[in-house]
Amino acid sequence: MELYPDRRPSGTYWKIRESYYEDGKVKKRNVLYIGKAEKVFERFSKPIPEDVELETVSFGPAAALRWAFEDLGLDEFFTELLDPEEGHDFPAWRKIYLLVWRRFFQNLSMREAVERYGKQIFPFWWREKITTVQRLYQFLGEGFGEGKVKKAQEELARRSIAGDGVEKCYFDTTDYYSYVEDDTKYLRIGRSKEGIVGRRLVGLALALSDRGVPVLGEAYPGNRNDVELFQGLFRRTWERLESAGSDLENVTLVFDRGFDGKDNFEMAWKSPPHVVAAVKENRKTVREVLDSVELEEFQKSYKTSYGECYVYDGGRVNIGERSWRVVLSYHDSTREKVRKSMNKQKEEAEEVLTESLNRLERGGPGRPPTENSVRKKLEKILGKRYHCLDWSL
Repeated sequence: MELYPDRRPSGTYWKIRESYYEDGKVKKRNVLYIGKAEKVFERFSKPIPEDVELETVSFGPAAALRWAFEDLGLDEFFTELLDPEEGHDFPAWRKIYLLVWRRFFQNLSMREAVERYGKQIFPFWWREKITTVQRLYQFLGEGFGEGKVKKAQEELARRSIAGDGVEKCYFDTTDYYSYVEDDTKYLRIGRSKEGIVGRRLVGLALALSDRGVPVLGEAYPGNRNDVELFQGLFRRTWERLESAGSDLENVTLVFDRGFDGKDNFEMAWKSPPHVVAAVKENRKTVREVLDSVELEEFQKSYKTSYGECYVYDGGRVNIGERSWRVVLSYHDSTREKVRKSMNKQKEEAEEVLTESLNRLERGGPGRPPTENSVRKKLEKILGKRYHCLDWSL
């Protein structure tokens, strides 16, 4: 790519040109016409009229994405993986690049992206023939078997995290629903996160490094319990980290309470990496610590723009056959939300109790409230906080 002066009797006209191969020869072609330098200076030296409408185009995300592709060598990687003979006019890596750009950085179709940015200086190769999203997915589906997907993931993880020394890795799963009608090995009927029953669900597991780089991503049949999935996914996560060159003795894997299970904690205990895991509060040994601590015993751990976080070292408790260190924590903004919720529940519970007492005092027709009927009403109002009531009264 070069800035080219086209000198003529009427003056010098500036253009941007690029080199390309055709029939084994190197040729030149114009990419962008700029015009005379005097005209360019004149255009930018004049004040902008008040009623003019300006259009801006942000190249920051596209430049960062292209730099990442070049830095990781993804152009050569995807070409070797999908198009080793380089038989396509629009190579695989450019299709994938354009898909990522269109999907995550701009709410545009591929054609709209090309039309909007095609006349800009960056990137030049968008002037080439562009495929549609449907044809791109079809291309990837035809060229990607499960073996290639696994190979690509391993190589991408190695290139992305090699040399950085991953210290923390966060792991979680989710379900999302699809309107695809054809049955696949991933679709299962179940209840979506929006609470709608009968959705066609697909499961997705994702592990991220502390820098937000994907380490492992897997799709699996939806509507499955996290506890059952944990052991296979957990093992593949630290195996992926190890294959990418991370020292597992210096890695901490973090996962939430959805994976809480006796066998899972046993496996985590025996695994090479360190583990930080959330645990369900209804575990007896953990509940004993929760019930014994006072709010004043918590100490401030850190502060962010969202508020302050407080922690309490609860010592060691038995989870399964092992002794784990338990740290309790809460966020002050979360505490305030919980406080408001509890006050509302308290008012509703007091209304139930007051009404029940009034009924007992008044007597009259109708069945009087019983201890069991009051309990049921309070359970419905208080939910998981019902256990806090002291019935010795």
